[in-house]
Amino acid sequence: MVFNTSKNLNNLLTNKNKGIIMKKVFLLFYLMVLTGANLMAQDVNVTFQVDMRVSILGGYFNPATDVVTCPGAFNNWLNEPPANTEKVMSDADNDSVYSITISMAPNTSYGYKFNIGLGWDGKDEKTGDRTVNVGASDMTVDPAFFSEVGNYTGVSAPVTFNIDMRGPLAGPMELADHVYIAGNFTDWGTSAVELTDTDGDSVYSGDIATFTSGDIARYKFIWSTGAVGSGNWETPEPIENEQLLPGDLNRLWGMVDGTNEITRLWENKTPGAVLVDGNILFTVDMSVATELGVFNPNADSVQIRGEFNGWGDTDPTRALMNQSGSNPDLWFLNIPMVQLPQNDTLIYKFFIKNDPSSTPYSNTGWEVAIVPTPFGNRDRPIEFMGEDNQQAEYAYFEGVHTDWVIPTGTTVEATFTVDMTTATGFNPVTDTVLWIPRQPFYYAVNGLEWPGEYPRIYVMTDANSDMVYEGTLIIDGPNFNGFLYNYGYANAGGLTQEAGSQGECRVRYIAQTGPRSFVSPYTMEPDVWTDGEKPEETPPTSVEEISGVIPNTYSLEQNYPNPFNPSTMIRFSIPEQGLVTLKVYNLLGEEIATLLNSELKNGTYEVDFNAANYSSGIYFYTINANNYIATKKMILMK
Repeated sequence: MVFNTSKNLNNLLTNKNKGIIMKKVFLLFYLMVLTGANLMAQDVNVTFQVDMRVSILGGYFNPATDVVTCPGAFNNWLNEPPANTEKVMSDADNDSVYSITISMAPNTSYGYKFNIGLGWDGKDEKTGDRTVNVGASDMTVDPAFFSEVGNYTGVSAPVTFNIDMRGPLAGPMELADHVYIAGNFTDWGTSAVELTDTDGDSVYSGDIATFTSGDIARYKFIWSTGAVGSGNWETPEPIENEQLLPGDLNRLWGMVDGTNEITRLWENKTPGAVLVDGNILFTVDMSVATELGVFNPNADSVQIRGEFNGWGDTDPTRALMNQSGSNPDLWFLNIPMVQLPQNDTLIYKFFIKNDPSSTPYSNTGWEVAIVPTPFGNRDRPIEFMGEDNQQAEYAYFEGVHTDWVIPTGTTVEATFTVDMTTATGFNPVTDTVLWIPRQPFYYAVNGLEWPGEYPRIYVMTDANSDMVYEGTLIIDGPNFNGFLYNYGYANAGGLTQEAGSQGECRVRYIAQTGPRSFVSPYTMEPDVWTDGEKPEETPPTSVEEISGVIPNTYSLEQNYPNPFNPSTMIRFSIPEQGLVTLKVYNLLGEEIATLLNSELKNGTYEVDFNAANYSSGIYFYTINANNYIATKKMILMK
């Protein structure tokens, strides 16, 4: 099946395939209409409940001035329509448990989360997206504490408390000393429970079985040379993922069904952490966003939002970036950091603040960078060094490099395949397989509506009835190379997608022969449906042909330079046309990068390998061309 990113559907209809593709487009349209009709006829009501008591006690939520919303895949998250005011939850009986009933398609799984406010202002839940599995009839989801994993139904909820004492043990605390927990469940110091370290890892633990799910624990840890009465009560420092009672700084926790396990650091201080001041200069290049028409540097502005400014712009001096006077595509901001742990990892994203005259950017302005990151929402990380002039890595908005731009007048083809054998519940007779992009930049550039209940999707087909589905993406410039995506399948009951956040989606690229030059047609590495870990390719490497060299034998040369940091050049020769793959492996034999996977004519080529994201060590690179296979060793030394 061929699917097209062009804003004009007529571009999809080549003379050769007009009839076939028109039938398929009509089939897709019929499927969407049929599915929509069925969904509308069978919608069910789902009631969501969130318990805000812990957030109210901790001063994080003010019921007199704040609102709590329930955005998700069933109501276009915090995009409009529908209006975000329609996503506000209510507390009719003033018990601090807020609820909302939303109509949605049955027999479908949806992602969602609770959020304080009408926009993404940094006060959404920090525990990741929740999932609701909607059946065929109306349902009520059990209440959940805001920003805690799990739900509660009023059943027995045993708790294991853990406190990491490495900090005190590195100072005045002795191994013979005692550690206690005291709270509203022990009448504070009257019946405090002693914790023990049975395995010598400096983490003291204890079990308490008197809780019922829905209870709220108020507590502190105590370190003493003897009894509780002579002990030192901790004074916890505020941290992002824990609520503390203002004033006395008691810790707070809401109990959920099942076994609760609570692990904390003594006073919330990282053992051995050195608190320092410093500055970080952040810079983002908006040239690609400007060139592709999704950002207007003369009207729009750029912000940086992260844990160091509450993920919002309430303090413009720590969020609103400055436009360079010499280069209007560059935006920068120097942010002072005060008393943060040295070598701590800070996370952040760039954000487009549209002028009212501009077309709103997808995802309400947030980027979802297509760069390697260990974080589920594809947040950017930086290690805080505690220096006066630290500079963050030069960044492109959404992680899309200017060399990856597909110029106007250029058309590139990329074929995707997915093996659906492992897809639980998939029926090839009744279900349709879909390729689903997950990056807002893709939607903005191609003029598509950012996904809500039904993401923009492309149909794939199985011509051989072997459960391997295929689709060819035709990309008309101006556009870009780089795909953050997953798969789904649809039927009259709704849409089922592979599990995982945007950070857990696949990332693949079309091979390039140089800046803004692409291998086309190109076949991506085959995919397999999975709810687990998915492949993420390294960014594209330039493959350049050495002109005037006609080889008569296959060869793979030693990389140069070697050792290298962080880039090196790999040269190879092929005397006849064929499919060429060039891959990099670590010492364990694990594939870490595919540098090349494309059809090349006979010739000598050079490939640039950038190992900026890898650690020092020995690596191997292997070429496979027709029946020729060769491997060489290289050393990355940082």
